Amino acid sequence: MSRSLYLATALAVLLGVSAGAQGTTPLPLARATVSPDAAAKTLMKVQISADVADAIVDACVAMAKASNPVQAVSVFVLSPTGEIVDAHIMDGLQPIAVEAAMLKAKTALYARTPTTAVMQRFEGDARILRMDLGKDAGLAYYFAAGGLPIVVDGQMIGSIGVGGGVGAGYDDRCAHQAMEKVLGPQPPLVTAAAPPAAPAAAR
Repeated sequence: MSRSLYLATALAVLLGVSAGAQGTTPLPLARATVSPDAAAKTLMKVQISADVADAIVDACVAMAKASNPVQAVSVFVLSPTGEIVDAHIMDGLQPIAVEAAMLKAKTALYARTPTTAVMQRFEGDARILRMDLGKDAGLAYYFAAGGLPIVVDGQMIGSIGVGGGVGAGYDDRCAHQAMEKVLGPQPPLVTAAAPPAAPAAAR
């Protein structure tokens, strides 16, 4: 394939992904998941395609760059079996922001629900809620906003985790808006509950 034909094909794929949703029209499951040829090799069809995962990551990074001041985020998109399909780490992030993004994506994947909703199931000190749970068994939950399952036509095709954003709920909004841009309308974000007031003696 010539370079010009290759570039034209790649551009058509990218335009097809973005034009198929435009933020208002849902992207069909068949266009959000891997091709039949790829599915035949892995025996898995309901898995986010690399092109769609890349478009979601790029949309979140573009939102961060357009922020004022510019945000630095790390973004991970995982397959339904937990493998990294696409990721981006912006400059200037400390390792915890990268690890947090991965753990948020894993938590949303394991729980099949936004990490903010998982947080609301538990009460207590926020430091406890962010502890590893059974990491030796391959399970690492991270109870913080910024992790969302990626669901199309009632099927979870992957998950996204965003870390490093500054400001309450920024990571959640970055993930949510990126998914809306690529996949079409998404369920409203879960609002994080306000932390309980500290006892008078502890203030």
